[in-house]
Amino acid sequence: MNKFLSSVVAAVVLSLVLSGPSLVRADDSEVIKEMPAGQIERIVKGFQDVQDFREVADGVYAFNVEGIKMLIFNKGKTLQLHAGFSTKISLSRINEWNRTKRLSRAYNDQDGDANIEADLELTGGVTQQNVKEWLKTYVISLKAFKKHLDQ
Repeated sequence: MNKFLSSVVAAVVLSLVLSGPSLVRADDSEVIKEMPAGQIERIVKGFQDVQDFREVADGVYAFNVEGIKMLIFNKGKTLQLHAGFSTKISLSRINEWNRTKRLSRAYNDQDGDANIEADLELTGGVTQQNVKEWLKTYVISLKAFKKHLDQ
């Protein structure tokens, strides 16, 4: 019986060792309904192009991606990405962006400067992978919006 138990334990340990990468991925698939500050920091810092990540206020983080300054607002149950430009753009160009693009929205602020944002609702549950994909999608939109401003 001892030999049998030892074999079972050895098999379990071996399977855990061999499945190591899938155990790491389990964190990515864990459902999140509220985002702790440390977790959003790890996710954003893990993104390949992020530079100069820092907390600028409670739940507000600034960072750069390819020289473009961005903010992320962590309200616990919602996240928002934001970038503002000191570029004036007509309402028709802003409307063109909003009409032809998805997953972000653009607007002129009170000074007439162009801004682009995207929100992520966590209440129903998301995974870390969803948050990473949201960030990646926003950066793609942000780069396209910058080109839109320059046209």
